[in-house]
Amino acid sequence: NKRMLNSLNKADYVITNSKFTKNLAIELGLKSENIKVINPGCNYPIEIDNEFKEFAKSVYGESFPRLITISRLDGRKSHQNILMTIKNLLPKFPNLKYVSIGDGDERNNLENLKKELGLDKEVNFIFKSNEQEKLALLEQSNLFVMPSVVYKKSIEGFGIAYIEAAFFSIPSIASNIGGTPEAVIDNLTGKILNNIDELFLSIRELLLDKNKINQLGKNAKERVTKEFNWN
Repeated sequence: NKRMLNSLNKADYVITNSKFTKNLAIELGLKSENIKVINPGCNYPIEIDNEFKEFAKSVYGESFPRLITISRLDGRKSHQNILMTIKNLLPKFPNLKYVSIGDGDERNNLENLKKELGLDKEVNFIFKSNEQEKLALLEQSNLFVMPSVVYKKSIEGFGIAYIEAAFFSIPSIASNIGGTPEAVIDNLTGKILNNIDELFLSIRELLLDKNKINQLGKNAKERVTKEFNWN
């Protein structure tokens, strides 16, 4: 810690990706006046070719609602809680489809949980995709779901994936952990969970109120276009 402080305090500026990360640095002893926050930006939305829009249609079919997560498959991203929530949502939303894009250490565990819960039809894990496939699936989804948790010593510093979803007018479900409340504004651009037990009720509430989910998506697009475009 001393070596880190000696090094960083010689810098003119230390850039952090969120206020949360800035506060972590201050707690370690960095001078707050030298720390500047620059949230990650995004160049979305970019144009999606028709062939990839057709690809997304083939994945989703006639399903509704359409939920999506784009992230690594690691313990912090809480995929296991999402899968259990999907199972509980099916009686109310029998045509639900959940797409997870990304790979990681939890791949085998999640595939086993998917089979155990009998979600072969409702859950689609896509471990490899190109940018156009990813964005086509995102564009045609209704809700971005990534309720991150603290996993060992790993915590979400900001959450650029929420910003990327917002550029396509997709609201997000996120957790009140780390820097995520800076990426998603509760009841304005999505829902912030105080604990993971709220996941089921929060998703259900939004899916039952089409006007609310559309308004959150519109708010999200307006906010990120103004605040998170790299230009």
